[in-house]
Amino acid sequence: MKRRRGSVIIVVLVLITLASLLLARFMEDNSLELSLATREADRRRLRADAQSELELALAVIAEIRAIDLNKVHAPSQGFDDPHAYAGFPPRDGLTVQFEYEDESAKLPLSVLTKNDLIQLLYSLGMEQRDAERAADAIVAWQSKSYESLEEEASDAAYQRATLSFRPARRPIRSFEEFRSIGVAKELFFDASGRPTPIFQAFKACVSLYTFPQANINTASDAVLLSQGLDENQLALIRERQNELGRRIVGTPPYFRVTDEVRRLIGGGAPLQKFDDEIILMWVRVTVKEGLAKCRVSALVAIREDVAYPSAAANPDTNPDVGLNGRSATATIPRTTGTSTAAPRSATRTPTPYLTPGIEPPATLGKSTTSGRVASNTIAYPFQILAWEEDNGAPPEPKPLADHSDPAAPPPPTK
Repeated sequence: MKRRRGSVIIVVLVLITLASLLLARFMEDNSLELSLATREADRRRLRADAQSELELALAVIAEIRAIDLNKVHAPSQGFDDPHAYAGFPPRDGLTVQFEYEDESAKLPLSVLTKNDLIQLLYSLGMEQRDAERAADAIVAWQSKSYESLEEEASDAAYQRATLSFRPARRPIRSFEEFRSIGVAKELFFDASGRPTPIFQAFKACVSLYTFPQANINTASDAVLLSQGLDENQLALIRERQNELGRRIVGTPPYFRVTDEVRRLIGGGAPLQKFDDEIILMWVRVTVKEGLAKCRVSALVAIREDVAYPSAAANPDTNPDVGLNGRSATATIPRTTGTSTAAPRSATRTPTPYLTPGIEPPATLGKSTTSGRVASNTIAYPFQILAWEEDNGAPPEPKPLADHSDPAAPPPPTK
């Protein structure tokens, strides 16, 4: 009997142990599923919050633009903190950060001539001869009727490549194209294919979008110097901007017209490629709640005279591409939106509908019995040209082991 009782106790203990293990495994699986479901719910909620905050920023920009002579100059105009302008804080537990990057503070690459490119590359630290060779190759890549003076950038050199190809014959659509352009690829990338400092500086100074002029309020020192301004003129501009930052009430902290800059640094200053307003801008919103984070970025066309290079036309049947790489079909005009076109813009009055080509309804402008205008679309103030989302930073790379080969090249930087 004692042996029987002992064996029963052992069996019961084994069953309890198995049940405990099964219960622990069940709880682990359920906790993982619950964690994933909670994370997905947090992601969706934060994504909606980020989009709402972005809409707030755009609404504030649109209102400030309508008030201030239909122009947007700089974040210090009042939209740097949309919640402060609107007069209400974010919801409880939510942290919001707004960032603005003026894309029109750069020089539009598609309208730069060969001399412009030489001057820009030389001001960034490239040797004069290398700047001339690179500029010549870039112009030849974009133009149908111009053949490069450099053997490495000639049509014959491209055809002799391992995978033969032909130049694009249209404005550049991606900075990755420079990996294929003769001469430029040797100066812009090292032996491992990593961008050189010159190329990084070049990317910070040029935009792939086409617009009339760069914004002098937000242009970098490199952009200003590359267009013929000297160090003394640059110092006067920066000193004036710093003074405006400590302005008295009623004095704007930015240049409202380019004539202010001209009077400051001299009437003969080379300011032909500069204006005083933002035309194209990245608006980035980061929202955080606890450990969860979401970031959305939108490239917003403030004005309608913004274009992006179209897909390449057949170079054998399109003779319209000129020496500067532009043609009547070389860009896609962005004319959607309801904001008023600037006097310098040659675009027609845009349609008030978000999708180009949609015909207005027959009830446009007619009131229903309730007194409201019948319409299925929203008159959006700006055109969003690009959109990015990020739900958190990727994990940091693991450090290299101590026994790694010291002669190996370092990992590529971000």
